[in-house]
Amino acid sequence: MDNIAGSPVEGENFFGRNDIAQHLRQILDHDDILLLGPRRIGKTSLARAVMAITRKDGWKAIEIVVASCIEEKGFLDKLEGELKKAIDSRAGKLWDGVREKFGALGKRIKSLKFGGFGATAEVGLAGSDADDWITVGNELLALLGELDDRWLIYVDELPIMLFNIIRQDQTGGVLRVRRFLDWFRNDVRALAGAGKVRWLISGSVGLDTLVQEHGMADTINSLNHQNLPPFTDPLACQLIRELATSYKITLDDNAVRQLVDAVSWPQPYYLQIAFQQLRSLIAASPATTPQDLIETAIDQIIQPGVGADNDFHHWEKRLDMQLAPPLAALAKALLAQSAARPGGTRAENLLDTVQQRHPGASDDEARALFVRLRDILLRDAYWLADDSSGSGRHYRFALEPLRRWWNRRNSL
Repeated sequence: MDNIAGSPVEGENFFGRNDIAQHLRQILDHDDILLLGPRRIGKTSLARAVMAITRKDGWKAIEIVVASCIEEKGFLDKLEGELKKAIDSRAGKLWDGVREKFGALGKRIKSLKFGGFGATAEVGLAGSDADDWITVGNELLALLGELDDRWLIYVDELPIMLFNIIRQDQTGGVLRVRRFLDWFRNDVRALAGAGKVRWLISGSVGLDTLVQEHGMADTINSLNHQNLPPFTDPLACQLIRELATSYKITLDDNAVRQLVDAVSWPQPYYLQIAFQQLRSLIAASPATTPQDLIETAIDQIIQPGVGADNDFHHWEKRLDMQLAPPLAALAKALLAQSAARPGGTRAENLLDTVQQRHPGASDDEARALFVRLRDILLRDAYWLADDSSGSGRHYRFALEPLRRWWNRRNSL
């Protein structure tokens, strides 16, 4: 097994989640899937494992990454591009005709221009003078329905694309996002042959948070929501043991346990990067026992310029993406408060902070605001609720390296 920290893992490096991949494959027989989980939990690796299974079952599977898209046209352009690659690999007169149709649709997509609520084209190549993205999208997907193949379309970073639309279009962005999600829920499913196409949706920012914040939770009700959890403790320990074996490093059970505990919430990426840092320290100090280097390894992860530092910044920046500036600032203040101690902060003390920062709010308003932010921070795995202290419920960071980074970030 390779020590891979950052890139998605595939093949022999895909570890511990084959049963989950098989479960998702079974769901796809009947439903589209919204795969939920925080950044670096392993969603892309899992999605690619599901794609590999569907290909073995005779499906066609493509992946589109839409984080760079700022309008609906970009989504269709990415989709058409990957579908065209898949179809170009097929031979025969039938496929020649399909390729011709795809070519015409690709030109129409490239001619789309945004003109407010909906995208239109100045000149449509099919004879119309006003193609809109919905019409072209329907025709593109209807063409798939005419084929004999079953398709899996994996869409990565859809929430970021939708946030991009909202930021780029301050007046109509929210309406456009609702129309896009309504199109996906209603129009796409109503197309002839829609049952031949299944969708797997994921992103490093939660689509569930986006729709709840903008009052459109109903738009994703037709998706089968699947939450990807972290590794169990036994699985996390097994991963560290297998990595140690691969790199000929001797770690006894206590050292393995200590490294997993140091990460706290066994998320694959952070286990990999903690082991990577420990491996470097062992190479530099071979006379020192690994257990004596683990604390240093965790502290080095959070330092500026280390590989994980940029990833920690993403946890901060995605709050700015998801929330209005005043709410994002309040969420960061609550996180800074809970980062000061490994055990976190009592719920009542966090509520006091909300009331202090919003002195004009009534007690009920302050409580509702705290609950709203608390649920976002729990859902996106910043926090865990902890009742073990004996002094009331505390909210603490799930990831110990992230807590240390956040505390360093907010300290002089």
